Amino acid sequence: MSRQGREPTGFRPWGRIKDEMRRLPSDFAGAYLKVQELNRFLLENPGSADHEAVRLVRRFLTHRPYLRQRQALFFCKEAATGLRLIMENCPGRDVVEHARRVLESLALEGEEPCQRASSEVLGGLPLALSPPDMPLGDLSEALPISLPELLKRLADLAASRERGPAALSRPQGWLSRGRSLILDRGADAGILVVKTASEEQGAKLLLREIGWMRFLWRWEDTRLGRLGGIPLPLKLDGRWLFRLTKRRPSDVSGPGKAEWAVAFRAPRGYFCYPNQPCGGRLPSKAVFLETLCRNALYLGRLASRGVVHTAPIPLFHNRVQQHRRNDGGVYRWPRGGRLDRWLESCDFPNFGRSGIRDLEHLEPAGASGVSLYEQVGMHLLSFLLVTGSYFRNRDPGRRGLQADGSPVDARHLFDRAFLTKAVRSVFEKYYEGFTEGLPAPEPGWDLEHLARRMIEEMGVDRHMEEILRVPDQEQMTDEEFIRFLTDRGFPSDEAGRYRRGREEIVLRTGPHLGAFNDRISLPEMIRFVGAASALCISGRYFHQRRGFAGEALPAPA
Repeated sequence: MSRQGREPTGFRPWGRIKDEMRRLPSDFAGAYLKVQELNRFLLENPGSADHEAVRLVRRFLTHRPYLRQRQALFFCKEAATGLRLIMENCPGRDVVEHARRVLESLALEGEEPCQRASSEVLGGLPLALSPPDMPLGDLSEALPISLPELLKRLADLAASRERGPAALSRPQGWLSRGRSLILDRGADAGILVVKTASEEQGAKLLLREIGWMRFLWRWEDTRLGRLGGIPLPLKLDGRWLFRLTKRRPSDVSGPGKAEWAVAFRAPRGYFCYPNQPCGGRLPSKAVFLETLCRNALYLGRLASRGVVHTAPIPLFHNRVQQHRRNDGGVYRWPRGGRLDRWLESCDFPNFGRSGIRDLEHLEPAGASGVSLYEQVGMHLLSFLLVTGSYFRNRDPGRRGLQADGSPVDARHLFDRAFLTKAVRSVFEKYYEGFTEGLPAPEPGWDLEHLARRMIEEMGVDRHMEEILRVPDQEQMTDEEFIRFLTDRGFPSDEAGRYRRGREEIVLRTGPHLGAFNDRISLPEMIRFVGAASALCISGRYFHQRRGFAGEALPAPA
């Protein structure tokens, strides 16, 4: 019966629908129509859902002849949507929990494409989020100031605010770190950072980063340290952005072409990366894992409040084509494509000992049209890749191809037991942060198998090649073309022998995870990321519903 107490026009009686589904249609098209009819009925009659309906949908989702069809992914999404409709609308708690358990188990253990469809449908559960607006700023309000004066005034400002022993320690001078200048004020006082840009687009990103810092410092979580060491922005004369009026002083090394700058105070560990030497040594396994887990917790907490870091590490499917692809070559992990230069992407992650960094990459959840499910997965994938790079950085010179053309084999650098522990710990901490404190479930997945496959693919540099296509060459000037080749290891004389637009050029720029324009060579990692992201979304969804929070009930057989 419908909500109005009568049979809805155009729908067969509920008993007839179930009876027809009990007899699995022999033809795929007929099965597709049946699940569509079921979903229409459930949408109009949520109170009619029962345990048998859940079992019937599961039977359709696991029927192997259906899974072998070309349109199987779309069929599985349609069938899994029936379970989601039950979870969202059915008033019966036991039936809802049954549907939840079935969909979660299929996301964890189902065959392809059932597993992917179940993860994506579960990850699409609606969450009550209130993303903030993107911080805005006006470049015209920048304070004109010379770099020497800016550095002096910032140092004086910091000294005037310090008390006790920290105020007595004299600065050792400004040091260059990439496009930033830093001043170490001592262990308790942290560091001052002047971050620069050379053009207006970069200045807008600086202003956005300062805007996010200001916004986050309004939260009690930030003041209590529950989001890590969020940098504290600094202003002069009421201005947050500075327009540099003169070149840098000769006694300060750093970015010579800088025209814009912002300033902030950060903890001393701000420039200590979890997978890079700090103080001359690679962090211990204990320090690495603690740093990884804290940042997983912080990113989960931020995402739960509608603020997403879009680039914990820069991930690309194809860097060489990013200027002519509509997606900019950015990696979309649900598609399972080849991951470009994975080890290079991990070199300087946007999180470290002090917490999350490079806040210009923050954005309100959903602002770019990417689902929260995919953004959560991008966070988890980034942590897994950084974990793999940690082992490779025990011997950073061992990468690429050997003299005989065979791939470097660095599997001996990995610790499988520790890798397994790191994968589990990252999921648990991210889940805790994203669900506002719930303990992570024990899904029972085979993380040792995942760790073995990660070592097999991340430890051997099988995929080193990318191809510079003729259309990509035609987008360059002759000067850009030569510079592109030399930047990727070509000697100048060899690069000069090529003529732009004449032929495809094979570049050895890896290691990559997968061959050029092919699938990822580590699909097990994508499956894990999909399932883990779906569990995070599901856990948060039921936590918000409260009445269904906590452990799901055992699913009836």
